[in-house]
Amino acid sequence: MAKNTKSLVKDARLSGDLLLRILVGLLFICIGVQGLLGNTSNGLFRALDNEVLEIILGILLLICGVLLIIPSFLKGINSVYVKWSMIAILIVWVLAIIMTDFVYGLKGVNGEEWFTWLEDFVTHLLVLACVYKVSSSAF
Repeated sequence: MAKNTKSLVKDARLSGDLLLRILVGLLFICIGVQGLLGNTSNGLFRALDNEVLEIILGILLLICGVLLIIPSFLKGINSVYVKWSMIAILIVWVLAIIMTDFVYGLKGVNGEEWFTWLEDFVTHLLVLACVYKVSSSAF
């Protein structure tokens, strides 16, 4: 019995790519939980303005985040699910940038707030670069 369990677990060494995959997965797990709890601080959930869609998107992001992390440590998870979860995460993050930074972010921005908006936008682009790096194997 111990041999079967050992064969299911991958030899995961901590590398920069693995750490980045774990962090991106945790980010989307957190965003998914926010959607399930009805937290509308994320621009994507504000744009939906529908509790049912927020819950569905929250569940999707939660599952995608888990599917991003778990295959790094366990064997036997279908790679098709992992690839689709990576693509879903990338699409959702691009939508989040559009909704957060452009639809809601540019409303009422004056000269003083311009640099705050720009900082938030660059931060979102940095996360997008990390998400793309992690999900590039899906393409």
